[in-house]
Amino acid sequence: MASNVFSEIIIFVSVLIIAAAVSGILATTTHKLSLGMNNKGDILSSKLSQDFEIINDPGDVPRNQSTGIISIYIKNTGKTPITFNKGVLTVLIDGEVKSINSTAVVDSTSELLNPSMVGKIDVNYNTTGYHRIKVVSENGVARTLKVEIQ
Repeated sequence: MASNVFSEIIIFVSVLIIAAAVSGILATTTHKLSLGMNNKGDILSSKLSQDFEIINDPGDVPRNQSTGIISIYIKNTGKTPITFNKGVLTVLIDGEVKSINSTAVVDSTSELLNPSMVGKIDVNYNTTGYHRIKVVSENGVARTLKVEIQ
């Protein structure tokens, strides 16, 4: 009889250890999921509050024929400032990344494009015709415009 009691105690303790391990794993997994959802929410919030539009005339994008530079104008339509320099912006023309010659906030010397302000991006591109211009910000917000470069 004593051996039956010891066997039952060993099985009971084993079940408690297994239950504690499973409980710990579930708690850790739930915590990691919670942190991931929080981070994703912060990223989505910053994407929603940071927005811009390309405001060029699609029928006539300014191009300097001698230097081969086109000017792309964007307006901050979001609620927060956008860092506006060539290190954080990407310009694609017809799916190819193009080098940015310079960036400037119109009527300002700041590198922050505040809400409702306009910025100018000068891009090295000297090909005329119809093209697709895409500007991507550091947070992944992207805008595309089909234009004619003359």
